[in-house]
Amino acid sequence: MSGKGGSFARTSFHVGADWWVCCHTYDDATPIFDIDGGPVSVAISIRDRTADDEAVEFARTLAREAQKFADEIERMLAAQHADDGISTDKAAGSDAA
Repeated sequence: MSGKGGSFARTSFHVGADWWVCCHTYDDATPIFDIDGGPVSVAISIRDRTADDEAVEFARTLAREAQKFADEIERMLAAQHADDGISTDKAAGSDAA
């Protein structure tokens, strides 16, 4: 989110098998979204910890783009399984016939 206050950090990392994601919520402050991958941790919060229209827009965009990310990973996995001749139902652990 860019705006009058502006963002103040950027980081990236490649997530392996040692990840976790958590949203910490509080009664009197905006949430903190934690993404961990091994020794790397990224905490996303709202500048000045203020819930306003811009914060809501950012949170909804974050959720929407995270869903796109998940959809793309699932699409790529399904394509890999199709190339390998593996049913996506079996790959997902489904017992459906």
